[in-house]
Amino acid sequence: MPQPSPFESRRAAGSRLEHAFEARDRNQPAASLPRIGIFGNGFPETLVAAAGGVPVHLSMGQLSEKTAIDEIIEPFVDEEVRIFLNRLMNGEFADFLGIVFARDDAPALVAYQYACEWVRQGRAPAAVPPMFLWNLVHATTPAVERFNAIQAEKLFDFLNRIGLNRPDDQAIAEAAAAEGRRRKALERLGASGVSGTVAMRWRNAGRFMTAGEHADLLDAALGEIEGGARGGLRIGVIGSPLLSPASYELFEGFGTIVCDWQPWGAVWPGPGNDKLTLPEILRATAADPSCPRIAPTTAFRTALLDAVTEARCELVLCQLAPTDDTIGWEIPAIASALGERGIAFVNLGFREPDQDTWHERAAALISAKLEARK
Repeated sequence: MPQPSPFESRRAAGSRLEHAFEARDRNQPAASLPRIGIFGNGFPETLVAAAGGVPVHLSMGQLSEKTAIDEIIEPFVDEEVRIFLNRLMNGEFADFLGIVFARDDAPALVAYQYACEWVRQGRAPAAVPPMFLWNLVHATTPAVERFNAIQAEKLFDFLNRIGLNRPDDQAIAEAAAAEGRRRKALERLGASGVSGTVAMRWRNAGRFMTAGEHADLLDAALGEIEGGARGGLRIGVIGSPLLSPASYELFEGFGTIVCDWQPWGAVWPGPGNDKLTLPEILRATAADPSCPRIAPTTAFRTALLDAVTEARCELVLCQLAPTDDTIGWEIPAIASALGERGIAFVNLGFREPDQDTWHERAAALISAKLEARK
């Protein structure tokens, strides 16, 4: 049988990344391993991989059918939580061995609380997988390190109870090595010259497959396009989780996104994932400055400002989900600090339910800012 040409292989790799992004948690990883659902950023997924599972993110899906739980979800709840809860109670995650929620992620905690209460009341279907809340403290004292080590043991107990292995040192090191390959591939993606829109899609495709598969597909897809130069105004995107290619394309009508620092951007995978031992993983995860719960609280703002500065951003766009209760508090200080650094800042405000209306307003705000700077 004739082998595909290198060009066809690269094209196939890009297509597989695009398919995984579009399919989200319905994507079937190449490795036929048990799937563990993940809700939220801030969880070191290496530990699931070391236990013999595939971590698959569940907070990016689309609503197929409403269930009874929809009637009691309060209006301030994030839309991704509403979608997840309806899908969970509709039995769409029945083939997952379990679901891990990241306490650091505000929507994840709300999703966990609603789901557990629905189960407690006996109103959930039998198809709801076992659930676990990953509760790691973001500090570096000896007492915190002991606490976080205990949380890891609780996680291992949970994974073992639902049918996975209890990770040993070798398994953790092997899983971390795969994450190291993924991190290098993502660094290549950032330097490749592809648009911020493509970078966002290809990065997030990895949330639905193993780290090794993601690294291989990125390396293959980038094989012929490395070394390109991004042109135009250098743009940074911050704020609430944003997974809209249409919004990215709108932004890139004014330049190129070179720094994506919203929760579904370059802050994933977290810095703990490619460390080779459990203590190193826990320490690096606890020190992750992209978590709004980091101590001291100024670390989050400092890391964000450093990221857009190092990317030589000329314009930073901030957008917020209508239910945001995290980064919105930081906006005044961020705007002031960016002004001191000579970086233009546009607060696009809360996204509106009608995307076309919001895009029209966003385009007008960006245009007005750029015109004023001439």
